[in-house]
Amino acid sequence: MYEIELSKKAAKFYRKADTATARRLNAAFDRLAEDPLRHYSIKPLSGHLQGSYRMRIGNIRVIYSVDAAVRIVSIEVIGFRGDVYKK
Repeated sequence: MYEIELSKKAAKFYRKADTATARRLNAAFDRLAEDPLRHYSIKPLSGHLQGSYRMRIGNIRVIYSVDAAVRIVSIEVIGFRGDVYKK
């Protein structure tokens, strides 16, 4: 199992999310804790986000990186599809 860590920006989105969205995010965090690299909605990113991955949850994207040595998934950004990839 991997440990999940949220950045300040990701935690802010999570706190403001409605109940249904929070439930979906909790399920996604459980999947990431089990295996952060193998799921049909996970894709490695390129460009300025190279080295990170994204998980798709409807219109919401979770951008994260994995440190396999210490088994930590660092969730960098949670946001809607149009906004999450902007610098």
